[in-house]
Amino acid sequence: MPAPVIWRWLAIAAVLISGLSGTALAAPTECGEGGTTSIARIRGLDGPPVAEGEAVTVEATVTASFPGDRGLNGFYLQSHQPVAGIFVYAPDLDARNAPRPGERWRIAAHTGRYREQIQLERLEARRLCGGGKARPAVLDPDRPEAYPGLRDRLVTIRGPLHVAEVYNLGRYGTLALARGGRPFHPNNGVQGGRRIDLLLDDGSYRRDPRPVPHTDAAGVRRAGDRIGPITGILAHAFGRWRIHPVKDPVFVAANPRPSAPAEHEGLRVLQLNLRNYFIDRDGRGPPTEVGFVRQRERLRQVIRRLDADLLVLHEIQNQPAAVEDLLTFLNAGQPPAKRYRQTLDARREAVIRSVLLYRPQQLVLVDSGRQMADVHPRDPVTGRFRTAAGERLRVVAAHFKSRGGCPDAGDIDQGAGCWAERRLRQSRRLIDWLDEMQPSEGGAAAPILVLADFNAYAQEAAITAWLDAGFVDLLAEALPPGERYTYNYRGLAGYLDHALATPSLMSRIDGVHVWHINADEPAYLDDEAAGIWRSSDHDPMVIDLDWSAP
Repeated sequence: MPAPVIWRWLAIAAVLISGLSGTALAAPTECGEGGTTSIARIRGLDGPPVAEGEAVTVEATVTASFPGDRGLNGFYLQSHQPVAGIFVYAPDLDARNAPRPGERWRIAAHTGRYREQIQLERLEARRLCGGGKARPAVLDPDRPEAYPGLRDRLVTIRGPLHVAEVYNLGRYGTLALARGGRPFHPNNGVQGGRRIDLLLDDGSYRRDPRPVPHTDAAGVRRAGDRIGPITGILAHAFGRWRIHPVKDPVFVAANPRPSAPAEHEGLRVLQLNLRNYFIDRDGRGPPTEVGFVRQRERLRQVIRRLDADLLVLHEIQNQPAAVEDLLTFLNAGQPPAKRYRQTLDARREAVIRSVLLYRPQQLVLVDSGRQMADVHPRDPVTGRFRTAAGERLRVVAAHFKSRGGCPDAGDIDQGAGCWAERRLRQSRRLIDWLDEMQPSEGGAAAPILVLADFNAYAQEAAITAWLDAGFVDLLAEALPPGERYTYNYRGLAGYLDHALATPSLMSRIDGVHVWHINADEPAYLDDEAAGIWRSSDHDPMVIDLDWSAP
């Protein structure tokens, strides 16, 4: 076909594509003719970057395309010599007419900046120049100092990797990553994997992506799951390094949702942080009545599934009506043997409280009390019980000062969270109080079981004070290292919730369980799920006791 005819058809194609994309195809400039600016020059890899707003022509290979509002509104180009990558902001393109990976394009655009990112924008002309190749660079996630040199380039991370955290999966479509297994908080006393400074993103920056990315057919993705190699674009946005995959990574459900602990014929004790059980909508908890009804039903499902005789519950609104509401709801439709009663009424000084609820047909309440001390933001409460076998048992519920809300000076974070010194004082005061009650027991002291959200990890001073006083850490005693967690904060697992026992109780311990239904689950289930998963942010702990043996 004569050359004039070729150009005539190219011109017609330019008009047609222009109507679809809003961007003209420039026919007069041949691919590879020169007159281009290198991506490395635009980015300033070999000198100062090209000033913002300059008109440039670039010819390079498309490495990834994320068109439209559901993506990044653009695509990535990468040059071969020198190797460099750049994002092209092209909001007028959609999935029908956006450049595809593996295509080589010549484009005329302007340099720009967005959130400290150098990019190309105001696309004026583009021309397909055939196919191209862009080999992904191997990214070593343990060398973050090398990340800037690979910015906006196609990279591969060799697996396996692990999911360290899923908290923001439903909100921003991101997963925190680790190498070598699940990472644990350094004060937890467990060796785990290494959290890396890199997020697995989803090819967009929109909030609340639906469907939620990186989940399986059942809509599940849990912390601790394994990921194969990841190939995608290394980007830096919103203060974090992230990789936008060009194909779906392969996940392995290495941490599947667990079954509930098996039924127990002896005495079962449950601890659970209810995450702000508030009957009014003016404070904490769900902001709507519909949300509260859902929260209450989900918590009831968990508590009934575990079928404990004694409940240690934290973060309940410190009003008698809130505890009465919870009791009424838990007891509704239950036979007398499974109904609960509370040990102690509320005090008004704190916003939230801990409660002890027990089944009178399984336990006889001998006495109850609370420790009122200025060091405690919430009163620890205790109940002394007599079991059906005639054995005595004292149970203590406590919820110590949180690790947040740091002061400007003084008890600041020195490696154990803020208020660590205060939590240590809380432990010492509570230990002394329990010691003072021993003479009132009549003869030998009753065995003690402490179930508490101490807001401290196992090797922090607030916990080691109990070990020094002779208490046994039941989770450390009974569970393998990889199971010793009830909470996940910023990709680090650990147990802030503790079960401590005096040695005299150890012969009666028949089982120690942490049911991992919350810490490993994404936060978007808070408001969307109807079942037990992510019904709180702490995992429930279960202690099974048996007095049948001599």
